[in-house]
Amino acid sequence: MFRPITLSNTMNLSIKPLFPRLTLIATLLAGGLAVQAAPAKAPAANTPAISTAGLELLAGPKTTLRKGDKLAFFGDSITMQGGYIDLIEKSLKEGAATKGLGIEIFRHGLNGGRVPTVLEGKSPWGDLKGTMQEHLDKEKPTVVIIFLGVNDVEHGAKGTTAEDYRSGLKKMIGMSQKAGAVVVLCTPGTVGEKKLGTNRCDKGMDEYAGIVGELAKQDKLALCEIRKAMFAYLAANNPEDKVNGILTYDGIHLSPLGNALVADLVAKGIAQACTGRK
Repeated sequence: MFRPITLSNTMNLSIKPLFPRLTLIATLLAGGLAVQAAPAKAPAANTPAISTAGLELLAGPKTTLRKGDKLAFFGDSITMQGGYIDLIEKSLKEGAATKGLGIEIFRHGLNGGRVPTVLEGKSPWGDLKGTMQEHLDKEKPTVVIIFLGVNDVEHGAKGTTAEDYRSGLKKMIGMSQKAGAVVVLCTPGTVGEKKLGTNRCDKGMDEYAGIVGELAKQDKLALCEIRKAMFAYLAANNPEDKVNGILTYDGIHLSPLGNALVADLVAKGIAQACTGRK
């Protein structure tokens, strides 16, 4: 059973610059589980590079963002830790085309959050100080990013049924669009980094990722295939079949490399969602 974050630790990773003189520092506020996170280590010299194409697209000269755009992130403890959001925010603040746009970012990461509890704004381990609807009404975001599913699956009998997961996501999409925002959907990531199909929640995680993909296709929404991308990277870069320590520090929560991968995918999704807006 996944345990909520109780301790904090800071891990940093320098990433290949996006623009001249721009270096991104991936900052992850990581928490302690049953076993505390290991201290951050410098990446090995042969560590494969993580793409920055999505970040370059979002913060570069062809950005689809507009002056005064507001980005609202809704998720669980991965979003609460916010390492991938830090990277996106940093690129927007330092990108020549976006640093003067006054982009606002709102973070709504709920510790132990599932789709129903994020809608309500509370879980046994956290409080967003308002329902999702209340945050939408107050902040009036132009882009809403939804990244949920790990706890919905991993909490087992106390998690979220597939039917409730689907209906809850549909509710989130509808209220976000009614508030005037474009929506970016993200598939859930991992519960273990071993070969796909051998981790304890893979069957459920694949099913719920499929639901996200179906809803994105149905409503013609931007989709970030985070789960698929993570396992593609792991297939090439986890020869020892480790359960964690590559893209996550505990099988779930993102390492610096994991934050870099997710940030680039989400940035690309935001750019896509903002294309062709009225």
